[in-house]
Amino acid sequence: MKLPKIIIFLIIGMELIKASPLPIDPMWKSESFIKAYTASYGIDSRIEPNLDAEEKKLLVSVAEKMGNKDRVGAIALISQSPLTEKSPALLFNLASLQFENGKIQTAISNFLKAIEFQPNFRDAHRNLAIAYVQENNFEKAEPSLRKAIELGSSDGLTMGLLGYCLNQSGRSNDALQAYRMAKLTMPNELQWQIGEATALMDLGSFEEAISIYESILLTEPNRVGIWVNLANIRIQQGKYVQAIADLEVARRLKGLNPESLISLGHLYLNESLQERALSCYEKAIEKPNLIEVSKLTKPIDYLMRFNLWDAAKGLIMDIKTVEEFNKKISEDKQLNQRFDRADILIEMNIGNQVIAVKRLEELLKNDPLDGEAILILADYYLQQKSSEKSIMLLEQAAQVQEFTAKSERILGEIYASRGDYEKALTSLQKSQNLEPHKALQEYIESIQKLKDVFERK
Repeated sequence: MKLPKIIIFLIIGMELIKASPLPIDPMWKSESFIKAYTASYGIDSRIEPNLDAEEKKLLVSVAEKMGNKDRVGAIALISQSPLTEKSPALLFNLASLQFENGKIQTAISNFLKAIEFQPNFRDAHRNLAIAYVQENNFEKAEPSLRKAIELGSSDGLTMGLLGYCLNQSGRSNDALQAYRMAKLTMPNELQWQIGEATALMDLGSFEEAISIYESILLTEPNRVGIWVNLANIRIQQGKYVQAIADLEVARRLKGLNPESLISLGHLYLNESLQERALSCYEKAIEKPNLIEVSKLTKPIDYLMRFNLWDAAKGLIMDIKTVEEFNKKISEDKQLNQRFDRADILIEMNIGNQVIAVKRLEELLKNDPLDGEAILILADYYLQQKSSEKSIMLLEQAAQVQEFTAKSERILGEIYASRGDYEKALTSLQKSQNLEPHKALQEYIESIQKLKDVFERK
């Protein structure tokens, strides 16, 4: 990001993701720069510290060091000076140099010291905010930015960073306003354009967001994050094929992380493109250090949802073949159970059902509140026409809070199929109260009508 030269050297060169040192160029050696640099304080004593002769002399020496590309020497010069300890101007410059040198926490400490000596030091508040943003500490960055604005800072950098902080905390509408104000003075700044589009996306103004994103891609086609955001918008619009196209561009730019690859696989499955989906899932497990093994249960569940039992079985085997994944599965009881349940469900559908049922019952002996396992077993008995066993298991599952709504809904369906409309309505209404659905409400109304008809007879 190119920063406006509002105060030469006092504004830290940075990007929203990582800091980049301010470029060293011939301006450091120019007399006009040294004059501007040392005379930039004291113009407004409300927001800038006054410099005495000794401080100015030291800053001239610091500027000379920087002119010779000696940042380490410049830092040493300020650090070793007895003047620095109580000088907000010197502390500020030291902090700025330390930030550029990657010493973020030390820089934050010195910015705070400078502000302690001069509470209305505007640029110290702003640069402190930049350091906090670098550390992803947006809660602390925001008040520092607001203080800088209160003291008169209305430049694009300050407003844009405020937009970034607001967006991170989910205040998209406020972020949008801040980004638009930032663009008044920095209309060509890519970060603010992206921020505006992202805020619009979060607010549901999809077409406006798409317009900005596509405009950026005309000149910056390798921006992976924009392709991914476009895909997210397409998904929310129900344009799944376009979402796939956007994610494929990001994939070919080698910018998709394993979780995004899994999402792409889901999209392919929705379009009945099984082989391509499996290719995405397999790619996602190639680098175990980039994804939590718990995230890999999603593609397994998705494959089973589409009744692709062999594919699901193969993926489980491939995951467990990776030593790092297998170790984490065996060490995590809950995760191990999830993989066991998936394996049992596969066994029940393409293997030996008797063995699968025994494994499920064994699983429930160890954990009688395993709601998923109970539901699988209840479904098995329902398919075997053993509705009493199924009802007993569903009543057990209903005691597990996470599975109450689903269990009550299935119970209601069983009771309705048996003509016990009173019990059916009780269970269905419980489910509807917990997890309201339009289709379920319509089903409840139809059962109520049936009940009324039979009562009149």
